[in-house]
Amino acid sequence: MYKLFGTLNIPGDKSVSHRALILSSMSIGKSEITNLLEADDIKATIKILKQLGITIHKKLGKWIVYGNGTNGFLQPKKDLNALNSGTTARTMIGAVSSNPIKCRFTGDKSLSKRSMSRVTVYLEKLGARFKLTKNDYLPLKTFGTSKLIPEEITIKKPSAQIKTALIFAGLNMGGKFSIREKVLTRDHTEKLLKYLNVKHKIIKGKDGSNLIELKGPYEIYSKNIRVAGDPSSAAFFIVGALIIPGSKITLKNVMLNPTRIEYLKILKKMGGKISVKKTNNVSGEQCGNISVCYSKLRGININKLLSPFLIDEYPILSIAASCATGETIMNGVSELRHKESDRIKSIVLNLKKVGVKAKNIGDNIHITGSSSLNKKICKIKTFGDHRIACSFMILALLNKNIKIDNEKCISVSYPKFKKDLKSLLKK
Repeated sequence: MYKLFGTLNIPGDKSVSHRALILSSMSIGKSEITNLLEADDIKATIKILKQLGITIHKKLGKWIVYGNGTNGFLQPKKDLNALNSGTTARTMIGAVSSNPIKCRFTGDKSLSKRSMSRVTVYLEKLGARFKLTKNDYLPLKTFGTSKLIPEEITIKKPSAQIKTALIFAGLNMGGKFSIREKVLTRDHTEKLLKYLNVKHKIIKGKDGSNLIELKGPYEIYSKNIRVAGDPSSAAFFIVGALIIPGSKITLKNVMLNPTRIEYLKILKKMGGKISVKKTNNVSGEQCGNISVCYSKLRGININKLLSPFLIDEYPILSIAASCATGETIMNGVSELRHKESDRIKSIVLNLKKVGVKAKNIGDNIHITGSSSLNKKICKIKTFGDHRIACSFMILALLNKNIKIDNEKCISVSYPKFKKDLKSLLKK
């Protein structure tokens, strides 16, 4: 039987890669971006920015972006296709809404089923105008204006994409504009604003909320950006090492942003032997090395308040839970229904296929670990969801009878996943 052994450099973070490209495009001057994730989602953002008049090209392993300023997007001649990327669609809708241009956004079959009104409803409060398919979906038309009216917006459901879309719109908005999020979410956009010396305030409320204050329009001056390693991609190998006997790995240069590594606390609580060593700060984000070795895991109850910080890791956490002793309950995970697939359905359906007891009760997922997986050949239905595919490819290391129906979808976030996984496999 194979084990995971050795060291690995994790590719650039997907969330930061999107934001680095868009903020560099909204800056004045030339930026060099290193360690950019070259996945399908990021390629969609690059293509759309090029269509909006931004010059972007790759040279000697670096991505060069020539920014046109916060009011510098040009009228596109064709539809802007976000492919499978919700981050591309939602954040770019915000970015173009405060530029006086008209755009038509499209996406693939999966993205066209994901709600866009959850972003546009807030932008409309500022005076932005949109035309959505069935009042909610792509294709979507934006009617941009440089005369949006700033006010305080309160985001009701925690979403870093909604917050970022509003920030991008606010960068070209005249006057004081504030965004209140009742539940904290990923703060990569705010960290990049600070790194780029964009003056803004973050006021923490006594109720645990965050108020982000902007006063635009801004002139942002370009800086070179290095993208830290993606902690969500690291999670697959971490869980793999925890569940496969004899495994011992170290993952290098991984981003340690507190809003992204909550899953490490969960895995430690389950009994996982994990150590983290901080190394350096990369373009505003703390990085470090994560060492992991095989551990006997136990089921736990995961608080619903942690949901915004685990949204991309629930699929791989479900694999850890399936190999743990006892029951794991993931509480308040309704947001999983709005990802690349209905991940509640994807997780429960596929765990049952491999012989793990799993059920969905309301907004919760209940998983009872099993020491013996199904001996019959079973095909995992990924629903074209890259995180479901990668997660069950890890479980397949324990059981050769597990087959994945669509491995190609991993190119959305981690094109080199199979290659990197193979580099760690040792007999």
